[in-house]
Amino acid sequence: MRQIDVLVEEPSAEEALRHILPEILQGRARFGIRQMKSKGNLLRKLPERLAAYADRIRKGEDIRIVVLVDRDADDCRRLKTELERMAERAGLRTKSSPGTGGVFQVVNRVVVEELEAWFLGDAEALRKAFPGLPRIALRGPFASPDNVMNGTWEALHRFLRKHRVYRGSYPKIEAARKIAPHMDAARNRSPSFRAFTSGVEALLT
Repeated sequence: MRQIDVLVEEPSAEEALRHILPEILQGRARFGIRQMKSKGNLLRKLPERLAAYADRIRKGEDIRIVVLVDRDADDCRRLKTELERMAERAGLRTKSSPGTGGVFQVVNRVVVEELEAWFLGDAEALRKAFPGLPRIALRGPFASPDNVMNGTWEALHRFLRKHRVYRGSYPKIEAARKIAPHMDAARNRSPSFRAFTSGVEALLT
């Protein structure tokens, strides 16, 4: 069975994907999540990691890779280009630049601007995670979660705090653990979340 490894930058993304990936894969592939502790660390170590994956693939392992990073304040196109070049230098083909017959081993995805945009994109998941929330109007950050400026997690925390959830600090890992099991790509309004799920689907063929 195919193995899909997802490289992420932080524990909250790892926690979210533990719930999201089984729903996408439905037993069609095994998966692993490699948490790299920070975005900077992920980008520094990525060339070495990709080279190791390329060697394993050459030796016959049926393995595919997803690289998932937050955009934060970076230029999305430049960040994606950097990820694509790292894969190319490792001798791997990407979904954006496949080889002969459309074959590729790597999907690079940028979360715009960070993981909480995915949560804002699914109002129903938020209400299931926190039953005390009122009906959420699909406007502002809930209408266009990838367009939230200057702090997606802050926007989510402000909303939750207003409704007496996480009135102190915002626990990113705990929130991911509560929200992610209820998420549905078909209704999610975050384009970067839908791009991630479609990218994982593409690795199954």
